[in-house]
Amino acid sequence: MMLPTLPLVKRWCIQGYTLIPKTRLYPMTFAIRNLSLKKPLIQQTTKDLSNRQKFKQLDPPLRLYERLERLGFGSLRRTKRYQAVRQQKSKDKHPIPDPEYKLPFLSFFAGAKTPASFPETHLEEVAFVGRSNVGKSSLLNSLASTTIVRTSDKPGLTQQINFFSVGRLFYMVDMPGYGFAFVDEQQRQQWRQLMETYISERKNLKRIYVVIDARHGLKLADLDFLNMLDRKRVKFQVVMTKCDLQVLPTLARRIMVVEKDIKKFHHAIQNVLVVSSKTGAGINQMRKEMLFITGHLKDNDYYETKSNQIKK
Repeated sequence: MMLPTLPLVKRWCIQGYTLIPKTRLYPMTFAIRNLSLKKPLIQQTTKDLSNRQKFKQLDPPLRLYERLERLGFGSLRRTKRYQAVRQQKSKDKHPIPDPEYKLPFLSFFAGAKTPASFPETHLEEVAFVGRSNVGKSSLLNSLASTTIVRTSDKPGLTQQINFFSVGRLFYMVDMPGYGFAFVDEQQRQQWRQLMETYISERKNLKRIYVVIDARHGLKLADLDFLNMLDRKRVKFQVVMTKCDLQVLPTLARRIMVVEKDIKKFHHAIQNVLVVSSKTGAGINQMRKEMLFITGHLKDNDYYETKSNQIKK
């Protein structure tokens, strides 16, 4: 059996290990030969933890769980693990639910592969962008309760800027995805240039929704695009899709991380939208925000009356 050398013993001491001689006789003589190691007495600091460990240590507040419950993502499980969270006092015990918001009929209006093909700016616009295959087209279909926007599992399906008319109220603009796609680098650069031209020149552009996957959060390609938007002083808001694929505590932690990451951007809307195109959770809230920023949100009585007429 090989004995530890003196430099190795010193390194163990520096790292926080406790070295205990097995005999009290001649402790210096047998310091190397008769040593046993205990576990480190120093606890791990935050710097020593991996990103996954740091993520699991996040403790979402009760108000975040309540927000997710109102949006339709379910409630926190009644186990001892979350007992401390449930015991927190809620300031808003009986929130007034929003009426059901519906967007008018969605129709394809124009497609543009070059800036010269952009339609005239006579209506407000909200644009959607995100990494390829992040669920952007499915989100547009869910918002408009339609299937007019083409979807595919193959990244890079959207290869131009598509303008969809929302009942002549405003345009929903579907932009090509950035990041990986089944096209060459030159084609991706052309898409990027087309999007940057659109973002810089559209004066009726009210907001850009940057769509990300809730399972992965913000990737390097997302942060690069957000930096570009911030430099151009364009208001943008992050939308997390596929939220139904995450359990509630993990989803809450992901929201905390993303909201922390976007604090450095001056033109970012700090409130992150969370939606699921599959279950419809969060879709109604996003419709409300879109109607508000385009100037078409009406009083609650209007939507309640319309809903009652449809039921009859």
